[in-house]
Amino acid sequence: MSLSLLAILLLSVPDVRGMQSVDISSADRDAAGTYVPARPRAYAQVRIEKRVIIRVPRQRPSSLAPSADFSQQTPQQTYKEKKIGKCLPMDNILGVQMFADQYLDLLTRDRKRIRAQLEENCPSRSFYSGFYMEKSGDGKICARRDILHSRTGAKCEIERFRELVPQR
Repeated sequence: MSLSLLAILLLSVPDVRGMQSVDISSADRDAAGTYVPARPRAYAQVRIEKRVIIRVPRQRPSSLAPSADFSQQTPQQTYKEKKIGKCLPMDNILGVQMFADQYLDLLTRDRKRIRAQLEENCPSRSFYSGFYMEKSGDGKICARRDILHSRTGAKCEIERFRELVPQR
């Protein structure tokens, strides 16, 4: 051991001549008899939040669920847009198909096709693999309120909904 290291070690030893002994009462010991220093009371607030995220998968015309029989509709089917309300029940949405530009077609359990127009500068191709949405308190997805999240990181608000009615 070098002389300088020994000098540093000797200087780091505390001087016990000026120290006083401390009487530790039995109240400061735990059940095992070990010393537990008294701590001041600390108060904390805990906040628990619950988030429910709903995943809406992309649906191809041939892979739709058997309960929603869209298989009889051909891809060349023409539709007429019909006004519907501002909100839709979230649990009614089965899947999504990309349409064009800023439009997504939502397929519902009650065999309806709803066209969702996305906000400006939000291309539908960002949602090629479906989207996620956070469950709202009322259980509905509403235009100009809720945001769709794509798996690629895009976030878009819905401008409006239109029901697509097949023309014969």
